[in-house]
Amino acid sequence: MLLTQFIRKHIPGLRIIPLSTELYVPGCVLDREKLRMLGHCRQVLPDEPESSWAYTKSDASIIYGNISTGRKMDSGVRVLGVVGLRGGFSQDIHVHIDVSDIRGAALPLNQMELQPKLNELRRTDRRGKWRQVNDRLIVLETFYASEFKAAFYRKNEVLKKAELEKISAVDVEADVEFSWLKDHTLVISCNDKVPFGVRGFVV
Repeated sequence: MLLTQFIRKHIPGLRIIPLSTELYVPGCVLDREKLRMLGHCRQVLPDEPESSWAYTKSDASIIYGNISTGRKMDSGVRVLGVVGLRGGFSQDIHVHIDVSDIRGAALPLNQMELQPKLNELRRTDRRGKWRQVNDRLIVLETFYASEFKAAFYRKNEVLKKAELEKISAVDVEADVEFSWLKDHTLVISCNDKVPFGVRGFVV
């Protein structure tokens, strides 16, 4: 199954993050269109106990089998929030990815509990905190490609690690475990810090 099909069927409403970091956690506030990081709900609801923002991570994968995706690589863009290529490479490079493990993290608060508290800011602090959340996306859940394999291609031929590094530097997000399989497949494992997508609601 393709990743896009899986999302439509099993994670409706998920938004793919164009450029992700570890700052994207449940409870954060994003620009509704470009999904840029703008802050966190704890900044506009300071009286809310810290336990409200103590999100939990899933213990098991939400997929079975493998899910695939692919795209043309562009410098500075990370695939699934984790892997990218750096440098001004002039040759077209495509990546094929097989995802074997997707996990999530979620706030203890749901929309029915959180949205009324944010809506109240329109009355109590309309010129201040309300402007920080009005028409913004509030993230309730984040999703991580915990384990996947990536193979890079040029003109439909797989690139070996040495060949790829002559063209561009492989950029793997810090603190993510990775290794090379048979010198041509990048293996990512145990990623639970950098999400590829988020789900929530717009205030």
